[in-house]
Amino acid sequence: MSTEASSNQIHRVKVLNLPTHENSAIKKLLQSHGVDRFKKAPKWRYAFLNFENEESAREVMKKLEGVEFKKKTLTTEYSVVAKDVFRERFQPKQHVDEDDPRSPAERLADQVTPLHRMPYEEQLSRKHKAGIAHLSKFKRRMAQLTDLSETSKAQIAWAFEKNGLPFEVLDPIASPEINGYRTKCEFTIGRNPDGKPTVGFLLGLYRHGITSVLNPEDCLHVPEMSKRIANAMQDYVQSSEYSVYDRVDKVGVWRSMMVKAQKTGDVLILVQLKTSELDQDQLAKEKKKLVDYWTSFKDKPENERINVTTLLVQEWNGDSNGITEKGQTEVLLGDGYVYEELLGCRFRLSSSAFFQVNTPATELLYTKCAEWCNIDKNKKTTLLDLCCGTGTIGITMARTVDRVIGIEMIADAIVDAKANAEMNKIENVQYHASKVEERIDVVANEKNEEVVAILDPPRNGVHSSVIRAVRESSQIRKVIFISCDANQALQNFISLCRPTSNRFKGAPFRPSRAVSIDLFPHTEHCELMIEFVRVDDDQR
Repeated sequence: MSTEASSNQIHRVKVLNLPTHENSAIKKLLQSHGVDRFKKAPKWRYAFLNFENEESAREVMKKLEGVEFKKKTLTTEYSVVAKDVFRERFQPKQHVDEDDPRSPAERLADQVTPLHRMPYEEQLSRKHKAGIAHLSKFKRRMAQLTDLSETSKAQIAWAFEKNGLPFEVLDPIASPEINGYRTKCEFTIGRNPDGKPTVGFLLGLYRHGITSVLNPEDCLHVPEMSKRIANAMQDYVQSSEYSVYDRVDKVGVWRSMMVKAQKTGDVLILVQLKTSELDQDQLAKEKKKLVDYWTSFKDKPENERINVTTLLVQEWNGDSNGITEKGQTEVLLGDGYVYEELLGCRFRLSSSAFFQVNTPATELLYTKCAEWCNIDKNKKTTLLDLCCGTGTIGITMARTVDRVIGIEMIADAIVDAKANAEMNKIENVQYHASKVEERIDVVANEKNEEVVAILDPPRNGVHSSVIRAVRESSQIRKVIFISCDANQALQNFISLCRPTSNRFKGAPFRPSRAVSIDLFPHTEHCELMIEFVRVDDDQR
């Protein structure tokens, strides 16, 4: 066989009679025989080893054949497969419509801002109707609950009322800023359709085989400062001695970047690199070059100036794409934080902290939320901020209530929340890094006359145990639920309102009003806020 033919082949050894799972033990076994890499799914009873030549494959087969492992005798099989055929199995298939008359910029705009061709008033009307559709589906699903006694039906009588929704749906709240509103952007570093290193957005879905990247220059939702930063990073990687990351071959250095350009003027830049191709000296030099490069922008003319508050790098050699908490992140410049102001309060944001990306619209959302909490100054009120994150809602409302209790399962977010409360001189708050259902007891011990709960969970809502805990806390008379995906949160709404049962104890809630708040102009996304009130005891 010619050397050229051999170099185009993969020599595979299949090891049989392995146990399911047990991958760490299998790894140790294979390493003891000089094999560092193998392919095995947890439920497979076999594993694949790949080699560049037949000699290496046969040598390992001799070592493993007949080995006793976990009460089984290992056997091996040899096969050859062409490299291009083997790799093709793992490459996503291209889904590009060659008859698409749109330019790349138009395709990107339709992808990231699908409503960009629609006048804003029409966008708002569309989102309002979508909110009503979600609420109507919620009511319909409630009315379809089965095996209900007359008492149970009385608890959800609102769901059986005819002629539309039996509660108020307010006019939608528009975003004060329609363009350039996103304070946080994540950009991919790759190549544009012409193969030139580019910083921007993927021109489609990677799982569809799309790897081309387009600059965000024409994206309506990206602010000018973030576009300026993307262009500056693009200039940097184009002149770099290192290549941009190739998502298919998984080689290259420059992977992605995150920009947080806050309304305060603070700017956070995080650059992600694949560092396995660099030695420590090369990496240290590149970090210094990045610091020198980004600090040079503070002295440029105003239309080119970038005042970087903090600069971070993230080393990530894994296969998954995008900024990840699994990566090793290092602060190169500043303290790793930027600051944002919201309703007269100041908040510290790390690179990983969640914060709404449209600050002016978020102020309208939180103002309406505070209004619905209907704080009576003549009564001592406790605000229960569930899924509190970095504490934004509770802190902005803390001065209007007797005390705030924040519960959040992400410990780092609670660290930020405590720092934010201290920075704003808020002393009537206490935070718990815990699952909500495990610390709901702090409500049971609450002696204040009013307890209002705010639920602002992630896109997919909260676990049913959280809803059950809220229902079982009789002190909670009102819940304000802020949902960024009402379809995914639908089961939460149902669980909160379904009749009392062995699984869902405590009196149910019922919706009393709702409103859509647009935080994401030019996209289909919209926040839906619903006020739920406890059903009167005489209906239990």
